[in-house]
Amino acid sequence: MKKYAIISLGCSKNLVDSEVFAHIIEQNKYRQTNKLEEANVIIINTCGFINDAKEESIDTILEAAEHKKTGKCKKLIVTGCLVKRYFKDIEKDIPEIDHLIDLKDFDNFSKLFSQTCKYQRKLLTLPHFAYLRISDGCNNYCSYCAIPSIRGNLESVPIESLVQEAESLAERGVNELIITAQDTANYGVDIYGKPKLDVLLEELHKIEKLKWIRILYLHPAHITSKIIDAIGKLPKVCKYFEIPIQHINNDILQSMNRKVTKERIKEIVTEIRTKIPEAIIRTTLITGYPGESEDKYIELRDFIQEMKFERLGVFSYSREEDTPAFDLSEQIPEKIAEKRKEEIMTLQQTISEDFLASLIGKKIKVIIDRIGEEGEFSFEGRSYFDAPEIDGIVFIEKGETEIGKIVTVEITDSWEYDLVGRIEHG
Repeated sequence: MKKYAIISLGCSKNLVDSEVFAHIIEQNKYRQTNKLEEANVIIINTCGFINDAKEESIDTILEAAEHKKTGKCKKLIVTGCLVKRYFKDIEKDIPEIDHLIDLKDFDNFSKLFSQTCKYQRKLLTLPHFAYLRISDGCNNYCSYCAIPSIRGNLESVPIESLVQEAESLAERGVNELIITAQDTANYGVDIYGKPKLDVLLEELHKIEKLKWIRILYLHPAHITSKIIDAIGKLPKVCKYFEIPIQHINNDILQSMNRKVTKERIKEIVTEIRTKIPEAIIRTTLITGYPGESEDKYIELRDFIQEMKFERLGVFSYSREEDTPAFDLSEQIPEKIAEKRKEEIMTLQQTISEDFLASLIGKKIKVIIDRIGEEGEFSFEGRSYFDAPEIDGIVFIEKGETEIGKIVTVEITDSWEYDLVGRIEHG
Protein backbone atom coordinates (compact mmCIF):
# COMPACT_ATOMS: atom_id res chain seq x y z
CA MET A 1 0.00 0.00 0.00
CA LYS A 2 1.29 3.47 -0.88
CA LYS A 3 1.72 6.05 1.84
CA TYR A 4 0.78 9.70 2.16
CA ALA A 5 1.70 12.44 4.61
CA ILE A 6 -0.56 15.40 5.28
CA ILE A 7 0.48 18.63 6.97
CA SER A 8 -2.37 20.88 8.08
CA LEU A 9 -1.35 24.43 8.92
CA GLY A 10 -3.34 27.23 10.48
CA CYS A 11 -6.66 27.02 12.26
CA SER A 12 -9.13 24.31 13.19
CA LYS A 13 -11.38 25.32 10.27
CA ASN A 14 -8.55 24.41 7.92
CA LEU A 15 -8.03 21.12 9.74
CA VAL A 16 -11.58 20.09 8.86
CA ASP A 17 -10.70 20.53 5.16
CA SER A 18 -7.54 18.48 5.70
CA GLU A 19 -9.63 15.68 7.17
CA VAL A 20 -11.71 15.56 3.98
CA PHE A 21 -8.55 15.40 1.84
CA ALA A 22 -7.21 12.61 4.07
CA HIS A 23 -10.42 10.60 3.73
CA ILE A 24 -10.36 10.91 -0.08
CA ILE A 25 -6.79 9.71 -0.44
CA GLU A 26 -7.33 6.83 2.01
CA GLN A 27 -10.29 5.66 -0.05
CA ASN A 28 -7.82 5.49 -2.92
CA LYS A 29 -5.67 2.89 -1.14
CA TYR A 30 -3.13 5.11 0.59
CA ARG A 31 -2.09 4.79 4.23
CA GLN A 32 -1.03 7.73 6.38
CA THR A 33 2.53 8.17 7.63
CA ASN A 34 3.99 10.89 9.81
CA LYS A 35 7.39 10.53 8.15
CA LEU A 36 7.81 12.65 5.04
CA GLU A 37 10.65 10.45 3.79
CA GLU A 38 8.27 7.47 3.63
CA ALA A 39 5.46 9.26 1.78
CA ASN A 40 4.66 8.66 -1.87
CA VAL A 41 2.36 11.69 -1.74
CA ILE A 42 2.77 14.77 0.45
CA ILE A 43 -0.23 17.05 0.95
CA ILE A 44 0.19 20.49 2.50
CA ASN A 45 -2.90 22.45 3.49
CA THR A 46 -1.61 26.00 3.88
CA CYS A 47 -2.61 29.04 5.91
CA GLY A 48 -2.51 32.52 4.37
CA PHE A 49 -3.93 34.60 7.20
CA ILE A 50 -0.98 36.68 8.44
CA ASN A 51 2.69 37.06 7.53
CA ASP A 52 4.00 34.52 10.04
CA ALA A 53 1.51 31.94 8.80
CA LYS A 54 2.41 32.60 5.17
CA GLU A 55 6.11 32.22 5.94
CA GLU A 56 5.45 28.95 7.77
CA SER A 57 3.48 27.67 4.79
CA ILE A 58 6.24 28.53 2.31
CA ASP A 59 8.93 27.00 4.53
CA THR A 60 6.87 23.82 4.87
CA ILE A 61 6.42 23.55 1.10
CA LEU A 62 10.16 24.00 0.50
CA GLU A 63 11.00 21.40 3.15
CA ALA A 64 8.64 18.94 1.48
CA ALA A 65 10.23 19.72 -1.88
CA GLU A 66 13.58 18.62 -0.45
CA HIS A 67 12.05 15.30 0.63
CA LYS A 68 10.72 14.89 -2.88
CA LYS A 69 14.29 15.06 -4.17
CA THR A 70 15.66 12.44 -1.79
CA GLY A 71 12.71 10.29 -0.69
CA LYS A 72 9.86 8.29 -2.15
CA CYS A 73 7.57 11.24 -2.86
CA LYS A 74 6.24 11.37 -6.42
CA LYS A 75 3.52 13.96 -5.86
CA LEU A 76 3.67 17.18 -3.84
CA ILE A 77 0.16 18.60 -3.55
CA VAL A 78 -0.48 22.03 -2.04
CA THR A 79 -3.86 23.51 -1.19
CA GLY A 80 -5.48 25.85 1.33
CA CYS A 81 -5.82 29.55 2.00
CA LEU A 82 -2.35 30.52 0.72
CA VAL A 83 -3.12 28.86 -2.60
CA LYS A 84 -6.47 30.62 -2.81
CA ARG A 85 -4.79 33.94 -2.18
CA TYR A 86 -1.63 33.58 -4.28
CA PHE A 87 -2.33 30.79 -6.79
CA LYS A 88 -0.45 32.27 -9.77
CA ASP A 89 2.53 33.43 -7.71
CA ILE A 90 2.99 30.00 -6.12
CA GLU A 91 2.57 28.26 -9.48
CA LYS A 92 5.32 30.43 -10.95
CA ASP A 93 7.73 30.58 -8.01
CA ILE A 94 7.66 26.99 -6.68
CA PRO A 95 7.88 24.63 -9.67
CA GLU A 96 8.58 21.67 -7.35
CA ILE A 97 4.84 21.53 -6.60
CA ASP A 98 3.13 18.94 -8.78
CA HIS A 99 -0.46 19.98 -8.16
CA LEU A 100 -2.03 23.14 -6.79
CA ILE A 101 -5.54 22.50 -5.52
CA ASP A 102 -7.74 25.51 -4.86
CA LEU A 103 -9.37 25.96 -1.46
CA LYS A 104 -11.84 23.13 -0.68
CA ASP A 105 -11.62 21.87 -4.26
CA PHE A 106 -12.21 18.25 -3.31
CA ASP A 107 -13.41 17.34 -6.81
CA ASN A 108 -10.11 18.18 -8.50
CA PHE A 109 -8.15 16.59 -5.67
CA SER A 110 -10.11 13.38 -6.11
CA LYS A 111 -9.44 13.42 -9.87
CA LEU A 112 -5.70 13.13 -9.17
CA PHE A 113 -6.36 9.53 -8.18
CA SER A 114 -8.05 6.73 -10.06
CA GLN A 115 -11.00 6.24 -7.74
CA THR A 116 -13.41 8.81 -6.37
CA CYS A 117 -15.51 8.61 -3.23
CA LYS A 118 -18.04 10.37 -1.04
CA TYR A 119 -16.50 13.28 0.82
CA GLN A 120 -16.32 12.36 4.48
CA ARG A 121 -13.67 13.07 7.14
CA LYS A 122 -10.77 11.03 8.45
CA LEU A 123 -10.12 12.54 11.89
CA LEU A 124 -6.62 13.96 12.26
CA THR A 125 -7.17 14.86 15.91
CA LEU A 126 -6.88 12.46 18.81
CA PRO A 127 -9.79 9.98 18.51
CA HIS A 128 -11.79 11.33 21.45
CA PHE A 129 -12.26 14.91 20.24
CA ALA A 130 -13.22 16.44 16.92
CA TYR A 131 -14.06 19.80 15.41
CA LEU A 132 -17.51 20.57 14.04
CA ARG A 133 -17.34 23.44 11.57
CA ILE A 134 -20.78 25.01 11.70
CA SER A 135 -20.15 27.64 9.03
CA ASP A 136 -17.46 28.90 6.69
CA GLY A 137 -16.66 32.40 5.50
CA CYS A 138 -17.46 35.63 7.31
CA ASN A 139 -19.64 38.73 6.94
CA ASN A 140 -17.76 40.91 9.43
CA TYR A 141 -15.14 42.41 7.11
CA CYS A 142 -12.75 43.47 9.86
CA SER A 143 -10.40 45.98 8.28
CA TYR A 144 -7.22 43.99 9.04
CA CYS A 145 -8.55 40.59 7.93
CA ALA A 146 -8.33 38.85 4.56
CA ILE A 147 -10.64 35.94 5.46
CA PRO A 148 -13.73 37.14 3.54
CA SER A 149 -11.63 37.55 0.39
CA ILE A 150 -10.24 34.03 0.86
CA ARG A 151 -13.21 32.04 2.14
CA GLY A 152 -16.09 34.27 1.07
CA ASN A 153 -19.19 35.38 2.92
CA LEU A 154 -20.84 33.50 5.77
CA GLU A 155 -22.24 30.14 4.73
CA SER A 156 -23.85 28.23 7.58
CA VAL A 157 -24.54 24.49 7.62
CA PRO A 158 -28.18 23.61 8.44
CA ILE A 159 -28.83 22.43 11.99
CA GLU A 160 -30.11 19.03 10.81
CA SER A 161 -26.87 18.33 8.92
CA LEU A 162 -24.72 19.37 11.87
CA VAL A 163 -26.65 17.17 14.29
CA GLN A 164 -26.27 14.24 11.91
CA GLU A 165 -22.52 14.83 11.62
CA ALA A 166 -22.16 15.21 15.39
CA GLU A 167 -24.08 11.96 15.97
CA SER A 168 -21.75 10.20 13.56
CA LEU A 169 -18.69 11.58 15.36
CA ALA A 170 -20.09 10.48 18.72
CA GLU A 171 -20.64 6.97 17.35
CA ARG A 172 -16.97 6.95 16.33
CA GLY A 173 -15.91 7.56 19.94
CA VAL A 174 -15.74 11.36 20.08
CA ASN A 175 -16.41 12.56 23.64
CA GLU A 176 -15.57 16.24 23.13
CA LEU A 177 -17.11 18.17 20.24
CA ILE A 178 -15.41 21.49 19.48
CA ILE A 179 -17.58 23.94 17.57
CA THR A 180 -15.63 26.14 15.19
CA ALA A 181 -16.25 28.78 12.52
CA GLN A 182 -14.96 32.23 11.65
CA ASP A 183 -17.76 33.62 13.85
CA THR A 184 -19.76 31.03 15.77
CA ALA A 185 -21.97 33.63 17.47
CA ASN A 186 -23.38 34.66 14.08
CA TYR A 187 -24.20 31.08 13.07
CA GLY A 188 -27.37 30.65 11.03
CA VAL A 189 -28.16 34.28 10.25
CA ASP A 190 -27.74 33.63 6.53
CA ILE A 191 -30.18 30.70 6.35
CA TYR A 192 -32.58 31.36 9.23
CA GLY A 193 -32.68 35.17 9.19
CA LYS A 194 -31.29 35.39 12.71
CA PRO A 195 -28.49 33.74 14.71
CA LYS A 196 -29.28 30.23 15.93
CA LEU A 197 -26.24 29.13 17.95
CA ASP A 198 -28.37 28.72 21.07
CA VAL A 199 -30.79 26.43 19.22
CA LEU A 200 -27.92 24.40 17.73
CA LEU A 201 -26.39 23.92 21.18
CA GLU A 202 -29.67 22.61 22.55
CA GLU A 203 -29.91 20.07 19.71
CA LEU A 204 -26.30 18.92 20.05
CA HIS A 205 -26.76 18.61 23.80
CA LYS A 206 -29.35 15.88 23.21
CA ILE A 207 -26.74 13.54 21.68
CA GLU A 208 -26.29 11.04 24.48
CA LYS A 209 -22.75 9.87 23.70
CA LEU A 210 -21.29 13.37 23.62
CA LYS A 211 -19.80 14.39 26.97
CA TRP A 212 -18.40 17.88 26.33
CA ILE A 213 -19.27 20.59 23.82
CA ARG A 214 -16.77 23.43 23.50
CA ILE A 215 -17.33 26.63 21.50
CA LEU A 216 -14.60 28.68 19.79
CA TYR A 217 -14.57 32.11 18.07
CA LEU A 218 -17.50 33.99 19.62
CA HIS A 219 -17.33 37.44 18.00
CA PRO A 220 -18.28 39.99 20.69
CA ALA A 221 -20.52 41.95 18.30
CA HIS A 222 -22.86 38.96 18.05
CA ILE A 223 -22.84 37.58 21.60
CA THR A 224 -26.34 37.72 23.07
CA SER A 225 -27.97 36.83 26.37
CA LYS A 226 -29.52 33.84 24.58
CA ILE A 227 -26.06 32.45 23.85
CA ILE A 228 -24.79 33.12 27.37
CA ASP A 229 -27.90 31.56 28.91
CA ALA A 230 -27.66 28.47 26.68
CA ILE A 231 -24.05 27.90 27.66
CA GLY A 232 -24.95 28.41 31.30
CA LYS A 233 -27.90 26.03 31.43
CA LEU A 234 -26.63 23.11 29.32
CA PRO A 235 -24.44 20.83 31.48
CA LYS A 236 -22.45 19.32 28.61
CA VAL A 237 -21.42 22.74 27.23
CA CYS A 238 -18.07 23.80 28.67
CA LYS A 239 -18.27 27.10 30.52
CA TYR A 240 -15.52 28.39 28.26
CA PHE A 241 -15.99 31.59 26.29
CA GLU A 242 -13.45 32.32 23.58
CA ILE A 243 -14.16 35.94 22.70
CA PRO A 244 -11.55 37.66 20.49
CA ILE A 245 -11.89 41.33 21.45
CA GLN A 246 -8.68 42.36 19.53
CA HIS A 247 -8.59 45.81 21.20
CA ILE A 248 -10.51 47.96 23.67
CA ASN A 249 -9.99 51.56 22.56
CA ASN A 250 -13.15 52.71 20.79
CA ASP A 251 -11.29 54.58 18.02
CA ILE A 252 -9.25 51.47 17.24
CA LEU A 253 -12.31 49.21 17.41
CA GLN A 254 -14.12 51.48 14.97
CA SER A 255 -11.15 51.55 12.60
CA MET A 256 -10.96 47.75 12.82
CA ASN A 257 -14.68 47.60 11.90
CA ARG A 258 -15.34 45.39 14.90
CA LYS A 259 -18.93 46.65 15.32
CA VAL A 260 -18.60 46.68 19.11
CA THR A 261 -17.51 49.17 21.77
CA LYS A 262 -15.46 49.04 24.92
CA GLU A 263 -18.61 49.56 26.95
CA ARG A 264 -20.38 46.64 25.28
CA ILE A 265 -17.38 44.34 25.78
CA LYS A 266 -17.40 45.15 29.51
CA GLU A 267 -21.14 44.43 29.62
CA ILE A 268 -20.59 41.01 28.04
CA VAL A 269 -17.81 40.09 30.48
CA THR A 270 -19.90 41.25 33.45
CA GLU A 271 -22.96 39.30 32.28
CA ILE A 272 -20.97 36.10 31.78
CA ARG A 273 -19.25 36.30 35.14
CA THR A 274 -22.46 37.22 36.96
CA LYS A 275 -24.59 34.47 35.43
CA ILE A 276 -21.90 31.77 35.31
CA PRO A 277 -19.38 32.21 38.16
CA GLU A 278 -17.31 29.22 37.02
CA ALA A 279 -16.99 30.58 33.47
CA ILE A 280 -13.54 31.04 31.99
CA ILE A 281 -12.97 33.71 29.33
CA ARG A 282 -10.26 33.48 26.70
CA THR A 283 -9.51 36.39 24.41
CA THR A 284 -7.05 37.49 21.74
CA LEU A 285 -5.57 40.92 21.09
CA ILE A 286 -3.74 42.75 18.33
CA THR A 287 -0.98 45.20 19.26
CA GLY A 288 0.45 47.75 16.88
CA TYR A 289 -2.66 48.28 14.78
CA PRO A 290 -2.40 51.55 12.76
CA GLY A 291 -3.20 54.52 14.97
CA GLU A 292 -2.43 52.72 18.23
CA SER A 293 -0.84 55.63 20.08
CA GLU A 294 0.91 55.08 23.39
CA ASP A 295 -2.20 56.27 25.23
CA LYS A 296 -4.44 53.83 23.34
CA TYR A 297 -2.04 50.99 24.02
CA ILE A 298 -1.95 51.84 27.74
CA GLU A 299 -5.76 51.79 27.74
CA LEU A 300 -5.61 48.25 26.36
CA ARG A 301 -2.97 47.16 28.86
CA ASP A 302 -4.90 48.64 31.77
CA PHE A 303 -8.07 46.91 30.62
CA ILE A 304 -6.30 43.54 30.63
CA GLN A 305 -5.05 44.23 34.13
CA GLU A 306 -8.59 45.13 35.22
CA MET A 307 -10.49 42.27 33.55
CA LYS A 308 -7.99 39.52 34.33
CA PHE A 309 -8.96 37.17 31.51
CA GLU A 310 -7.99 33.66 32.53
CA ARG A 311 -6.68 32.82 29.05
CA LEU A 312 -5.25 35.30 26.54
CA GLY A 313 -3.19 35.39 23.36
CA VAL A 314 -1.62 38.36 21.59
CA PHE A 315 -0.68 38.93 17.95
CA SER A 316 1.32 41.87 16.68
CA TYR A 317 -0.43 43.54 13.75
CA SER A 318 0.26 41.97 10.37
CA ARG A 319 -0.14 44.40 7.46
CA GLU A 320 -2.06 42.42 4.84
CA GLU A 321 -2.50 43.52 1.25
CA ASP A 322 -6.06 43.74 -0.05
CA THR A 323 -7.39 44.78 3.36
CA PRO A 324 -8.60 48.30 4.25
CA ALA A 325 -6.09 48.62 7.08
CA PHE A 326 -3.17 48.14 4.67
CA ASP A 327 -3.43 51.73 3.43
CA LEU A 328 -4.12 53.41 6.76
CA SER A 329 -1.79 56.15 7.89
CA GLU A 330 -0.06 56.00 11.27
CA GLN A 331 1.39 52.54 10.70
CA ILE A 332 3.15 51.42 13.87
CA PRO A 333 6.77 50.19 13.60
CA GLU A 334 7.05 46.42 13.96
CA LYS A 335 9.47 46.71 16.88
CA ILE A 336 6.95 48.74 18.87
CA ALA A 337 4.13 46.30 18.08
CA GLU A 338 6.30 43.39 19.23
CA LYS A 339 7.37 45.22 22.40
CA ARG A 340 3.74 45.88 23.30
CA LYS A 341 2.86 42.27 22.62
CA GLU A 342 5.61 41.05 24.94
CA GLU A 343 4.57 43.49 27.66
CA ILE A 344 0.99 42.23 27.64
CA MET A 345 2.10 38.59 27.59
CA THR A 346 4.32 39.26 30.62
CA LEU A 347 1.33 40.83 32.37
CA GLN A 348 -0.86 37.90 31.37
CA GLN A 349 1.64 35.39 32.73
CA THR A 350 1.16 36.84 36.21
CA ILE A 351 -2.64 36.86 35.80
CA SER A 352 -2.54 33.23 34.67
CA GLU A 353 -0.24 32.19 37.51
CA ASP A 354 -2.56 33.76 40.09
CA PHE A 355 -5.66 32.17 38.56
CA LEU A 356 -4.17 28.69 38.37
CA ALA A 357 -2.70 28.94 41.88
CA SER A 358 -6.23 29.65 43.15
CA LEU A 359 -7.26 26.19 41.92
CA ILE A 360 -4.85 24.26 44.15
CA GLY A 361 -6.87 21.98 46.41
CA LYS A 362 -9.94 22.18 44.18
CA LYS A 363 -11.41 19.44 42.00
CA ILE A 364 -12.06 19.92 38.29
CA LYS A 365 -13.10 17.78 35.35
CA VAL A 366 -10.30 16.80 32.96
CA ILE A 367 -10.36 14.94 29.64
CA ILE A 368 -7.38 12.61 29.27
CA ASP A 369 -5.44 13.16 26.02
CA ARG A 370 -2.36 10.99 26.29
CA ILE A 371 0.01 9.02 28.48
CA GLY A 372 2.52 11.29 30.18
CA GLU A 373 5.82 11.77 28.36
CA GLU A 374 7.79 12.60 31.49
CA GLY A 375 8.37 9.86 34.01
CA GLU A 376 6.79 11.68 36.94
CA PHE A 377 3.40 12.06 35.22
CA SER A 378 1.03 9.22 34.37
CA PHE A 379 -1.21 11.15 31.97
CA GLU A 380 -1.76 14.52 30.31
CA GLY A 381 -5.17 16.06 29.89
CA ARG A 382 -7.18 19.26 29.56
CA SER A 383 -9.68 20.93 31.85
CA TYR A 384 -12.99 22.37 30.66
CA PHE A 385 -11.16 25.69 30.16
CA ASP A 386 -8.35 24.29 28.01
CA ALA A 387 -8.88 23.98 24.27
CA PRO A 388 -6.45 21.71 22.37
CA GLU A 389 -3.14 23.27 21.36
CA ILE A 390 -4.01 26.84 22.39
CA ASP A 391 -4.45 26.56 26.16
CA GLY A 392 -2.81 24.69 29.01
CA ILE A 393 -2.26 21.08 30.06
CA VAL A 394 -3.22 19.25 33.24
CA PHE A 395 -0.42 16.86 34.19
CA ILE A 396 -1.68 13.84 36.15
CA GLU A 397 0.85 12.68 38.72
CA LYS A 398 -1.23 9.89 40.27
CA GLY A 399 -4.22 7.77 39.31
CA GLU A 400 -5.37 5.24 36.76
CA THR A 401 -7.68 5.96 33.83
CA GLU A 402 -7.91 5.62 30.03
CA ILE A 403 -7.27 7.94 27.10
CA GLY A 404 -10.41 9.87 26.19
CA LYS A 405 -12.08 9.55 29.58
CA ILE A 406 -13.33 12.57 31.54
CA VAL A 407 -12.26 12.27 35.18
CA THR A 408 -12.29 14.34 38.35
CA VAL A 409 -8.83 15.65 39.23
CA GLU A 410 -7.73 17.26 42.48
CA ILE A 411 -5.25 20.04 41.71
CA THR A 412 -2.03 19.77 43.69
CA ASP A 413 0.25 22.31 41.97
CA SER A 414 0.27 24.99 39.28
CA TRP A 415 2.72 26.64 36.90
CA GLU A 416 2.44 29.67 34.62
CA TYR A 417 -0.10 28.11 32.26
CA ASP A 418 -0.46 24.46 33.34
CA LEU A 419 -1.77 22.47 36.28
CA VAL A 420 -0.73 19.34 38.16
CA GLY A 421 -3.16 17.01 39.87
CA ARG A 422 -4.19 13.52 40.85
CA ILE A 423 -7.24 11.56 39.80
CA GLU A 424 -9.98 11.22 42.36
CA HIS A 425 -11.39 7.69 42.59
CA GLY A 426 -14.53 6.44 44.22
